[in-house]
Amino acid sequence: MRLKIKYYICYLIFAFFFNSCSVKPNDQSMVIRAGHFGSDPKTLNPLIATDATSANYASMLFLGLIEHDPDTFEVIPNLAKSFAVTDSGKTITVELREDIFWSDGKKITADDVVYTWNNLLRDGIATSSLKDILSIDGVFPEVTKLSQTKIQFKTIKVFAPFLNSLATEIMPKHNIEKFFKDKNAKTFVEKQKAFMSFMDIYTKPKDIVSSGPFLFSELISGERIIMKKNPYFFIKDNEGKNLPYADKIVFTFSSDAGSGIFRFLADESYFLSVSPSTAALMKSLEKKYNYNLYEMGPSSGTSFFWFNLSRNVKEPKYSWFNNKEFRRAVSFAIDRKAIINNIFQGMAKPLYTAEPQISPFFNEKLNEYPQDLDKAKQILKNQGFIFKEGKLYDQKSNLVEFDIYTNSGGVEREQMVVIIKSNLEELGIKTNIKILEFNNLVSRLMQSKDFDASVLALTGGNEPNDGANVWKSDGRLHLFDVKSAQKNPLIRDWEREIDNIFNQGVQTLDFKERKKYYDRFQEIIYEENPLIYIASPLTFTMAKTKVKNLRRTKYGGIMPHLYSVFIEE
Repeated sequence: MRLKIKYYICYLIFAFFFNSCSVKPNDQSMVIRAGHFGSDPKTLNPLIATDATSANYASMLFLGLIEHDPDTFEVIPNLAKSFAVTDSGKTITVELREDIFWSDGKKITADDVVYTWNNLLRDGIATSSLKDILSIDGVFPEVTKLSQTKIQFKTIKVFAPFLNSLATEIMPKHNIEKFFKDKNAKTFVEKQKAFMSFMDIYTKPKDIVSSGPFLFSELISGERIIMKKNPYFFIKDNEGKNLPYADKIVFTFSSDAGSGIFRFLADESYFLSVSPSTAALMKSLEKKYNYNLYEMGPSSGTSFFWFNLSRNVKEPKYSWFNNKEFRRAVSFAIDRKAIINNIFQGMAKPLYTAEPQISPFFNEKLNEYPQDLDKAKQILKNQGFIFKEGKLYDQKSNLVEFDIYTNSGGVEREQMVVIIKSNLEELGIKTNIKILEFNNLVSRLMQSKDFDASVLALTGGNEPNDGANVWKSDGRLHLFDVKSAQKNPLIRDWEREIDNIFNQGVQTLDFKERKKYYDRFQEIIYEENPLIYIASPLTFTMAKTKVKNLRRTKYGGIMPHLYSVFIEE
């Protein structure tokens, strides 16, 4: 699972995945039109992106050394020509391709790789959670240039997911150093500050040097973003034709699902991801509007409810929220079935722990938490809580009341909060719903820690260690208790055990042995409920019939590579 915070706190987003070509388009100028729900990207810099929209657009512009096969998830070369794993997995030697160039015509070399890994990530010029993900026991890998085309990566211990980490996007050293010079950024602090604005959305397209199949062309805030073909992209089709096939891709923004669907039906976009709540309707319109609706299985993302367990919370709430049995009672009170039926139209799977059901590391042995109000009430009574006139009080006669935060625009989460509020009222718990703009919400959750409880979602993947920045006690996204936001943070025994599991899990190469560690990790989450998981919806993608080279893959959707898609009118 890759829970990169460049893939981090997620909203409803598009997922465009594309594959190699089987049929060939006509030789003519081609424009592909796509739909996008949500706001503008905040940046086009993949190393500092903290929202899924920014990360997805940035990933179109930059490539990593490797990528994953969309059918098997096996590691295959990308910018790399080949790689060799030696020393029980502690050393990886990468040989770069000879035909890879930046979009300004300069060759991509080992200097760019070493600069990205050592100067930007290891040294911290790029303020990124990637450093947490890539480190083991707090030690960053040793990255050494062996020649202009060869790089060696070494870890202090066996680090099982490390090969996957070579998908990290490589950045252009010459372009970044020119940027620092233009900004007169000489010291580390000056460079770190300047890098936060490197490739922001106000950057002129001509100043962005990238390696992906497409180049940034134009952004009109609130309306659209346009990408154009990169003439230096190295991949060719089976007949030797330069890819991408499309000369331009126009992503049209929609503030809500309804307007996005209308644009799709009006042929203003050619493919679009839709939620389960609209999938049945869209299925009925397929023939009339010449498109196909594809069900892609359960999402790798997870939605959840959680309490603020930090010491920033005042009594009596601190004692309530940090009571394991109180959290367990709340989990039993939540009607996941009602959420699935009413919000996701029955097209979702209930979730009880951190790994989504699509993950090969999912612990299938954990029992469900069906709604059981009688059990929830009994748990609370055993903890000394008192029910009086339909309201819940603690032992000191404090009325149990708290606020629940979520973000505006996330319709499904807003509806989820309403159902959870109703469920908790049946326990006599009074809650107040607080809806904030996304960036303001993130600031409150991660910086000020001024909140009681929240409902959010995170994107996911197939490597549990990509969630280390959420689950390790010192991780930047330790949502329920960000240690860096407190003077004297408490590290609980079960948090220490999770720290140890993640440290041991990355040192175990055998899949079955690794899964034992992550099974135990999920048991802890199931028992402690620091995040109370709710549901994992099914995913759906619509594509016009004129969009060619589509095929269903297990991990890459119906279009695993954007550069091989074309339109046939």
